Amino acid sequence: MNRAPRPASLRRRLLTILVAPMAFAWLGSGVLIYVLALHYANISYDRSLADGARALERLIRSDSGHEELSPQVRILMEYESAEPTYYAVRSLRHGVLAANLELPVPTPVPAIGAPPRLDSIVADGRSLRIASLALSGEDSSDTIIVSVAETLGERHALAREILVGTLPIVLLLIAFVLVLVWFGVTRGLRLLDPLVDQLARRRARDLSPLDQREVPIEIRPLTHTIDALLARLRELLELQERFIADAAHQLRTPLAGLRLQAERALGDPHPESVRDALEHVERLSAGAGRAAGQLLALARAQTGENRTEWSTVDLARLAREHVAERVPDALAARVDLGYEGPLHGADVAGDAIMLREALVNLVDNAITYAGEGGAVTVSIECELRTVVLAVEDSGAGVAEEWWPRLGERFFRPPESRREGSGLGLAIVRRIADSHGAAVIYGRGRDGRGLRATIRFAAAPRG
Repeated sequence: MNRAPRPASLRRRLLTILVAPMAFAWLGSGVLIYVLALHYANISYDRSLADGARALERLIRSDSGHEELSPQVRILMEYESAEPTYYAVRSLRHGVLAANLELPVPTPVPAIGAPPRLDSIVADGRSLRIASLALSGEDSSDTIIVSVAETLGERHALAREILVGTLPIVLLLIAFVLVLVWFGVTRGLRLLDPLVDQLARRRARDLSPLDQREVPIEIRPLTHTIDALLARLRELLELQERFIADAAHQLRTPLAGLRLQAERALGDPHPESVRDALEHVERLSAGAGRAAGQLLALARAQTGENRTEWSTVDLARLAREHVAERVPDALAARVDLGYEGPLHGADVAGDAIMLREALVNLVDNAITYAGEGGAVTVSIECELRTVVLAVEDSGAGVAEEWWPRLGERFFRPPESRREGSGLGLAIVRRIADSHGAAVIYGRGRDGRGLRATIRFAAAPRG
């Protein structure tokens, strides 16, 4: 049985993110502590080594002669503690006077009376630190070089002792910081409690924006996203309510008529009455079906499509194919239906189904109002950056004062005597809006009829 994944924890994630840098910081601090400890140990031991060289110089000066060391001086210099101390007294004229290790003469030779000179050397296969100074010999032309050296072991041992003593303290400090972070994050997350309470207290239909006054600045991108989601939900809810109201408005009359005709047929069983009632039922059901289809198309156009799912649509090809399909309908209505424009190449970015739905409603409206013997023309014009779709008829047209209202739901001009739901041009308007276009109405050719024009942005050519 598969276990449900463990919910993500912000506290755990923050600690996980901090543990690795803290571990590297601890290791880095160890390296830094060791380097600093060794640096200051070198300073201390170098100072001690220089003092040893000065002490040996004073012992030589106080001894009976410069040519050799007394036994007391030798015992003092060769005394070993943790690490051995090496010395060498060398005359530049007579060579080594006394030494327990062959130490090199520093280059250049120190000046007489100058402070001890410190160098790092390798002698007898060992790394040493050496302090050297010069004094005058018994012969004024001679120079005595006094050198004192020691190994580096004690220096490194002292640095290690400092490191071992300091690292646990640093580790405890890091652990203390992590604990503070844990409690700080826990306390900081409580700042979200007002937002959680605000959402919990909301009613199901309350989709108003959130109160941002008590929301931390860092959380406001999240609340802005929630507000945007609530706005989209509010819009969808309004569209749903509008769809329900539209459906009730459009279907109430056909359904009532269907019931009335059914009662009429049941009340008068004569074939003539039944046939007449059935003809009315057929007409009413066709109208109800058409209205339901238009309501669904309007709802789909109002919700809007995701533009990332749009494709390039050849509007010229779409218009030609639709005109060819509608020729039988136009012939049945005794209307001359034609197409003017290019055969292809009128590319726009959009949804092919929605664009076809807009064209269907424009052509339906034009055929309906063109009247017997009238003409309907569908045209496409390709301009520099736009593609223009126009549908015009040669009917009676619509008074100019009503043009701004064309496209409102259920609006029909007062002079209209044709059956209709008043949704066709509303669907066209919503589809044009969703494609960033607008529907413009005007007179047809020779000032007759109605011309509906939609100007689309041309799709970029690859």
